[in-house]
Amino acid sequence: MLHATIMAGGAGTRLWPESRRRRPKQLLKIQTERTMIQATIDRLADLVEPSTVLIATTEQLAGKIHEQLPRLPRESFVCEPCPRNTAPCIALAALHVLRRDPEGTMVVLPADHVISPDEAFRKTIRLGVALVEEDPRRLVTLGIPPTYASESFGYIERDRALRPSAASAEDSPPAYRVKQFHEKPRAELARQYLETGRFYWNAGIFLWRAKTVLDALRRFEPEMSSHLERIADAFETDRFSEVLEREFAAIRGKSIDYAVMEPATADRSTGKGASPGFGVVVIEAPFDWDDVGGWRSLERLRPPDEHGNVIDAVRCVQRGATGTIVRSHDANHVVALIGVEDLIVVVTPDATLIANKENEESVREVIAELKERGWEEHL
Repeated sequence: MLHATIMAGGAGTRLWPESRRRRPKQLLKIQTERTMIQATIDRLADLVEPSTVLIATTEQLAGKIHEQLPRLPRESFVCEPCPRNTAPCIALAALHVLRRDPEGTMVVLPADHVISPDEAFRKTIRLGVALVEEDPRRLVTLGIPPTYASESFGYIERDRALRPSAASAEDSPPAYRVKQFHEKPRAELARQYLETGRFYWNAGIFLWRAKTVLDALRRFEPEMSSHLERIADAFETDRFSEVLEREFAAIRGKSIDYAVMEPATADRSTGKGASPGFGVVVIEAPFDWDDVGGWRSLERLRPPDEHGNVIDAVRCVQRGATGTIVRSHDANHVVALIGVEDLIVVVTPDATLIANKENEESVREVIAELKERGWEEHL
């Protein structure tokens, strides 16, 4: 059976001032009238039942997410006691899946991506499930064909193509063995990646058996695995909350790419390991994808006007503005732009961001200064 794990614990600081600790970007409406996490659940229609969905989040956010996803039972929420990156988060969800379904397959995906069309996404996930059923030792990821030389994403380098699976449809997207994972590159290297046609952006979407990913952590991260096993041993006991908080906090945080995907690729390519290796596979995604990493994402998600402005505002007037992004959903607030260019303007009831588009990354510095000043109410 297919189980979905949606990672929804992040803060999305680059979308400040709308994205806050108590209302991060996965709870925002970015492209449609559905919030990002609602759209993620919608995208999984026909693939999973509500009872097989897990939301990996925090205690602080679980209630707000449940308000947006009332069909999910309360048992669907797996709350991390503290942030420890994606590997422990996914492993904790895998332990829950394994208890419910020892042969369960997982699709793991973030809650804050924009993907279209949904049917192309579902077709890709069905192929991933077929590849895992064909070989339960497979670790499958999705690769996004790059549209420009991005320095902001990690990359996946593909190897030889897999033979078409008997379980896959004729029009399924292509799948390849993974040759290597690559860190975020500098501009020149990113251009080379783009030119070769062999590299994909790493979307952070995965499929595998719950048992397989836990086996991989046991091989490559034995210390982390020991803490997880102690958590698993405490299931169904009155000590569970105490053990979870203690053991999870003791884990050294690491991303799933570092903890599993990269060493599994190297392990298979070198033939190391006393037991059978893991087949790391990338499926070429046939859909449009955006991780909404900052406000400039609106330029890709919404059509600009004749002056290159992207206006997502209830009331806005402009005279001579060009290349500017405006976001304001207050019907009692007018944004007026006069003779400006290449700005980001985001208005909320208690904070306003005005930035040059080229300095978008500096939003993180603003967040740091707000912390230093003790202005916690604006975070």
